[in-house]
Amino acid sequence: MVRDVRNRISRLAAVASGAVLTLVLLDVVSGQQNTGNTTARQDAREKAKEKIDAAKESKQGARETTRDAREGARSTARDDRQTTRDTRADSRDTVREDRQTIREARRDARAARRQFIASRIRSGDLGLWLRRAANGLTVSDIANNGAISQTGLKEGDEIVSVNGQPVNSERDFVDELFANHESNKPVQVVVNRNGQRQTMTIQPQHFVDEHVSRDDRLHDYGLLLDESNPNRVKVQAVVPRSPAFYAGVRSGDEITAVRGQRITALADLIKQFASLGNSGTTSVEVNRNNQTRQLDIEIPDERIATDEQPDEARTALKPATGSTAPPLLESPNRSGTPPAQQPQPRTNPPR
Repeated sequence: MVRDVRNRISRLAAVASGAVLTLVLLDVVSGQQNTGNTTARQDAREKAKEKIDAAKESKQGARETTRDAREGARSTARDDRQTTRDTRADSRDTVREDRQTIREARRDARAARRQFIASRIRSGDLGLWLRRAANGLTVSDIANNGAISQTGLKEGDEIVSVNGQPVNSERDFVDELFANHESNKPVQVVVNRNGQRQTMTIQPQHFVDEHVSRDDRLHDYGLLLDESNPNRVKVQAVVPRSPAFYAGVRSGDEITAVRGQRITALADLIKQFASLGNSGTTSVEVNRNNQTRQLDIEIPDERIATDEQPDEARTALKPATGSTAPPLLESPNRSGTPPAQQPQPRTNPPR
């Protein structure tokens, strides 16, 4: 009995010992697995951290690269804007210099226009038309108004000499007529009229005064007049962008008064314009289709007129005359306008 108990106890102890040993082995294996798992997790964490750090560094590098690129682009844009500003400033300076040069050139041209240059004058500019004849020059027509109408010359007169110098061409006549005009001395012109020689005294200064006054002020206002009728001041054309244009003056208008003063002849208009100042406006009365109209016209400033009214625009409607024009071969009509130029107004030569 006791032996059986001992055997049972021995078997129980053996079983218990095996169980304990098994538990111990399980603990050892479990510990080893836990240690391996921990190491693996640590390795994984470290690798993940390395990847994260690498990604952060890459992202930071990309940001820095982007930042540098943006800063470079901004710097380039600033440089480009500055270059553009400098270019525009240089361009404005160049334009200003060019404009100043143009203004000075126009002032010089205006000053030159104020000077009477005989070599640029033709007889037609004086209101006198000549044709060659066997014995020299013959007056084919003469204007019935202006300084030429006061000389005594008549249609059909044969011009023999000017101040004792024989003349055989229009150029000879004009050159001799104004050879000494600065001395303000009269000129003796010998003509053959109806078979008899007559001597006429002509004052060239009258032509000079008429040329200067008419050439400047009328064109400054932008007016081209029909001079066929000395008792009317009729507008034949208005220069675009001129004081007359902006005042509303139209082709066909008859100017009847300036600043309340009646205008009955071209000389009256020139005198009235000459008496005005260089700024402001003045009233002009015109007759249009038998109706009286009151207009306000700007007085052009002589100092800046050429800057505001380019010579090209101011003379755009003027007929081409001058030393290069061919001589007149036909007799002009009695109105004083050569047929080749009708219906254009007679004007002074180009300057």
